[in-house]
Amino acid sequence: MKKIVFWAIACMLLAQSVLAEHGDGGYAGAFLRMGIGARAKAMGDAFSAIPEDAFSGIYNPALLPNLSGRQAAISFAFLPLDRKLNYIGYAQPLHPKRGDEEGSGPMRAGFALAWIHAGVDHIDGRDLSGNHTQDYSFSENAFYLSFALSPHEKFSLGVSGKVLYSRIPDITSDNAALTSSGFGLDVGAYFTPIEDLNFGLVLRDNMSKYTWNTEKVWERGTSVTDKFPRVMRAAVAYRTPLRWLLVSGEVEDSKEQNPRYHVGAEATLPQVGALRMGLDEGRLTFGLGFGLRFLGTDLALNYAYAAPDEAPSADHIFSWHFGF
Repeated sequence: MKKIVFWAIACMLLAQSVLAEHGDGGYAGAFLRMGIGARAKAMGDAFSAIPEDAFSGIYNPALLPNLSGRQAAISFAFLPLDRKLNYIGYAQPLHPKRGDEEGSGPMRAGFALAWIHAGVDHIDGRDLSGNHTQDYSFSENAFYLSFALSPHEKFSLGVSGKVLYSRIPDITSDNAALTSSGFGLDVGAYFTPIEDLNFGLVLRDNMSKYTWNTEKVWERGTSVTDKFPRVMRAAVAYRTPLRWLLVSGEVEDSKEQNPRYHVGAEATLPQVGALRMGLDEGRLTFGLGFGLRFLGTDLALNYAYAAPDEAPSADHIFSWHFGF
């Protein structure tokens, strides 16, 4: 019975603290729908049509052939309620030399590798009398491998395969961890009909799910499957004639949730940095970016602030970007 109480408490707190993000509570895989990277979050999470850094492989794998060079990035999110959301990744375009004849030679391509880690600590475990027993934790991981081809200079297609792994330590009858793993696919398309106008379309979390075997958690445990909502995102981005101003918009929908809207803008000032603002489903976001070139490497530090919503305080995201 104690294990049943612990498990129930952990699940309730998990739904409120890890999965509760703009109506995502109660659906598996919410950490993959929260947005990654300070630049993208500062622009309202409207990033599926912007092929400009390593996070492109997460938002839309079809963007990868259009990157300007090799990209690496690290991101840390400081979230309320003892949550964490971190990222490390690498992306690279592949631009083989074409033959002498126009249109000959291999197609442009791109690939990316990434790891997203999320979780929550200090889940308060209690017995039937309400006495504290111990603190529990929960973690989720997604390991990405993305690849894309560009059959035409204005169009590209991409796919991301991701291995999913989740873990709740010290929860079974023998104090071992309860784990689950799965696999999912994201597929995307990118189209730029005219210069500086980009469109993106992504179908996320095809086949993504967790399967839990709870036989060691309680006496009548069984196998339970939690499917991720399959999400469709349609995006547009436009680099205005002012050149220093980039605007973007995005709509997100699934059968399990109401449509969500994202809009953002970025103003880049030479020798100064970038100022960004957005609305992430009505949630105000803004951020700053600073860059420099050092030993042949483009370095950038980005910060994003997301105003409080369901959570009691704001989100703070820091990202480091390396281009070489």
